[in-house]
This record gives sequence, structure tokens and C-alpha cells, in this order.
Amino acid sequence: MKKIIIAVIIAGCFFSTNFAWAKFPDDLPGPHLMPDDKFYFLKLAYEKVVLFLTFNLAKKAERYKTFAEKRLYEGQQMIKEGKQELVDKQQELYKYYLNKAQEALEKAIQKAMAKKKEELVKQLQLQAEDIKNKLKESFKIW
Repeated sequence: MKKIIIAVIIAGCFFSTNFAWAKFPDDLPGPHLMPDDKFYFLKLAYEKVVLFLTFNLAKKAERYKTFAEKRLYEGQQMIKEGKQELVDKQQELYKYYLNKAQEALEKAIQKAMAKKKEELVKQLQLQAEDIKNKLKESFKIW
């Protein structure tokens, strides 16, 4: 009996029919709470924790962009419901997240450029040493 249960569980894991088809905004990660929910602060806290634990600058920029898109969607929903105070707050959060995304992306680009520059300097130094050695050998022949 245990073998049958284990086999069914394993088969369920491998042959799962739970496909996620992306559609906006349901494809965005995280709890789907709206600004007028009393537990909305938990959603914002969750996002802050996710951002704090994201160390890759490019991924952090992508997450900021995703959270900005969420604020935009939530602002649109609050417009439909006629809640202007929440619309203004969502607009501020949208701008904040977009600015943070841009900053993180700029830092990622600067970091990548610095890394590439270091690699190029090392390559040039190796090539310069190689040229020096070849010149020394060619002078020895003369």
C-alpha cells in the first residue's frame, strides 16, 4: 500500500498538469492584496524583504520594475473604485520603484563595465608581455 501511495505521489510530481500561463497582472509574484485591504502593509513588507535579499543588481532592477508595474495596476484599480487618496499613494510608490529600478540598473551597468575594463587591462598586459618577450628573442638572434 505504501508503495502505491509513493508511486502516485512521484507520478503526480512528474506529470503535473498545473501550467502557469502568463497574463498580466496575475503573473506577478507575491500576494494579490489591493491598497484598500487591511493587510496590504504585509505585501509591502514582503516586497522589502525580497528586495533586501536580492544581491544581483540586474535582478534587483527587474524586481523594482515588477513592483512598479504592480503599483501601476493597483492605482488603475483604485481609480476604477474612486479612491483618490490611494491612487496618489500608488502613484508615488510607482515613481519610487521606477527610480530605484533605474538606479539599480545603472549600478549594474557600471559594475559590468568596470569588470570588463579590468579584463581588458589584464589582456593588454599579457599581450604587452608577450610582445616584449618576442622582441627580446628577436634581438638575441641579431
